[in-house]
Amino acid sequence: MNAGEQNTNQRPTGYRGHDVVDPSHRLIGTISDVVYDHEGGPEWAVVDLGLLRSSHYLPIAAGYMSEAGEFVVPYDKKVVKAAPKADRSHLVDRTTKTELHRHYELI
Repeated sequence: MNAGEQNTNQRPTGYRGHDVVDPSHRLIGTISDVVYDHEGGPEWAVVDLGLLRSSHYLPIAAGYMSEAGEFVVPYDKKVVKAAPKADRSHLVDRTTKTELHRHYELI
C-alpha cells in the first residue's frame, strides 16, 4: 500500500463528484478535489464551475452534505466565482489562504 492509499483510508473522501448548491438548491458546481489541512482534515473543496473549466476554492466547514447528496453552502454562485481560482496543483499557500479567509469572511 502506498502513502496515498493509506491517507485515503484515514480521510473522508465523500466530497468528490458531489454537486455544490446554494441554500435554494441552485447548482454552483461540482467538487473535483479536496485540499486537506496539515492534520489531515478536509479544509477546502475545489469546485469546478463549468465556466471555461474554472475551478475555485470553497471552505468545507461552511457547508454540509444533504440527504440528497448535495453539498449545500451559504453562498451563491457569484460569491464562489469571485473567490481565488484553484491552480493546477491544488496547493493552498499562505497568501491564497489569507485571501480565501477574507473573501469568505472567515476571519
